[in-house]
Amino acid sequence: MGFRLTTRGLTAAAVLLTVVVVGIGVALAATSTPQFCALCKSHVPYVEEYKKSAHSDVNCEQCHSKPGPFFFLTAKLEALQQPIAQITGDYEKPILGYVLNQSCRRCHNNDLLFHPVSKNGIRVQHKHLIEAGFLCMRCHSTQAHGTAVPEGSRTYPSMDQCLICHNNEYRAPDGQVATSRCDLCHTLRDYGAVPATHKEPDWPTRHGAVGILSTCSACHIKKDACSKCHNGILMPHPTAWISKHGLTVDERGDSKACDQCHDTKQYCRTCHQVRMPHPADWIPAHPVVTAQKGAETCFNCHVLANCQACHEQHQSGEPRAHKLLGGVKYSLPPTPAPTSSPISGGG
Repeated sequence: MGFRLTTRGLTAAAVLLTVVVVGIGVALAATSTPQFCALCKSHVPYVEEYKKSAHSDVNCEQCHSKPGPFFFLTAKLEALQQPIAQITGDYEKPILGYVLNQSCRRCHNNDLLFHPVSKNGIRVQHKHLIEAGFLCMRCHSTQAHGTAVPEGSRTYPSMDQCLICHNNEYRAPDGQVATSRCDLCHTLRDYGAVPATHKEPDWPTRHGAVGILSTCSACHIKKDACSKCHNGILMPHPTAWISKHGLTVDERGDSKACDQCHDTKQYCRTCHQVRMPHPADWIPAHPVVTAQKGAETCFNCHVLANCQACHEQHQSGEPRAHKLLGGVKYSLPPTPAPTSSPISGGG
């Protein structure tokens, strides 16, 4: 049976192909809209916030797919699994989206970003941030979906982010120092002069754990800026602090300076496991505690020579050591006899 091309056949094929292409185009466009995304209950809060945002006229795929037809189609193929995931509930919660810089740059081009932007007393130059490779989402993750973005994933433009580089220490590849001079960004006197984190009620006790020293020193430029508040204690603590901090506490006669950051009633025991500083009756009582807690607890601070300084003298019967231990009898455990090698014994 032969196959013969006819005008009618070619016309029908062309019409069919046109219908298929148009149908695919309509489907791709329809599935890229907020209305389509809102069909999934899990996406409704995101869509509601999106409608109120400055990006309400931007299609979903313009942000959530990498620019280019290939990446658009790839994103669509990946999305085919979403209906099944929504029906079965087998999807990651909370839903976290991601937007690449390339997607933002579809609209936010060099003409917009490579000039200083001033708003509400703050001037920002995005050019250096983009050239340094910073992600837009580092500061702007809530731009399209507001409070629907999970709290731990929300990011905002903040002074803490700026001070990562603008700390008078960072140098660009061309040698330029990123200064922390206030009037570089603050166009209104005293506007936003204190980072938002500093206004949180627990900041005085929390800043050491979450702060970055280079960002602190951008504003707190005096060498004693930390020690002035920390009662003369070097901050951050020097390398040998763990082994020497007990002497500092002993010299001061109390742990009030430590109490500024640490709950000393509980914090000290996380390492020491025993009362610190040791009570007056510690020397005669410590063998019982050592038997309960193990000598490893002692070696958080002491070395073996500290033990031998007393116990070896006590063993030999010197009066000074015997008096020191309050008459407690003590003898060092016998040295284990060397085990015979299985190949060294006689026949």
